[in-house]
Amino acid sequence: MNINKLCSAFEMEDSFTDEILNYDKLVDYEEIADTLALLFDCTAWDEALQKLQTYVGTDERGIKIVTLYMHCLLTTYDRYLQKGISETIFWDTVAFIPRFVKEHKAKHGYSAFTWAFWFPRQIAMCEFRIGEYEYELLEEDGVKKIYIHIPSDANLKTGKIDGIYPFVEKFYPEYSHAEIYCNSWLLAPALAEILPEDSNILAFQRQFSVIEVEEDSPAFMDWIYPSRDLPYEQLPEYTTLQRKVKEYLLSGKKVGWAYGKYIQHS
Repeated sequence: MNINKLCSAFEMEDSFTDEILNYDKLVDYEEIADTLALLFDCTAWDEALQKLQTYVGTDERGIKIVTLYMHCLLTTYDRYLQKGISETIFWDTVAFIPRFVKEHKAKHGYSAFTWAFWFPRQIAMCEFRIGEYEYELLEEDGVKKIYIHIPSDANLKTGKIDGIYPFVEKFYPEYSHAEIYCNSWLLAPALAEILPEDSNILAFQRQFSVIEVEEDSPAFMDWIYPSRDLPYEQLPEYTTLQRKVKEYLLSGKKVGWAYGKYIQHS
């Protein structure tokens, strides 16, 4: 595995890929080896990112930082093989990078990687894409938990929330009995007033018991519209979801964000 193969597999815009490969040639990886090693330690991600951002300097489109991350993925790939995890899961998981680069271009007209704060999870093998969903393995207050994240290209109709369990039983047995949690706009109770009864989003939502709701959170906008800064009157209506949510917001109501626990696993 090498960074050229990663770039080829990611199929990003040629100019973006070229800039990654050019920057890769300029980096003295031995000089920052200790800092890159911190990315594999979930307790040191903030420190690692701060040091790497200082190292790369100006990096408005995230090309430099994603280059360093892709270099780390070479080690991650080897660790997948050593652990016996399939290459399919590796490629599905690291597709996080090209997906967000392409989505940024679709929204803003140019390619960029703005998720440097999140991707150490994939580098350190704390998050995996299994089927339609991404699952993060973590520990909170001594309790092992699995957090489910929903990629933009996930099929909510066919996705199996508990599809993570065969994987952890084989590779991370300490998580075999961990509960699954979700922190997402998809769990917002307000959606039941907006969407039809047969909505795939509502079918997904019904599989969770909501623990907490943030009614005033504007974060849901990031996943439905190009920007959370647009006045409601200017929100686009390209999709049925956009149109219905816009109508709801213009009526003075709130969508918000919610946190819940999966209720169908025994």
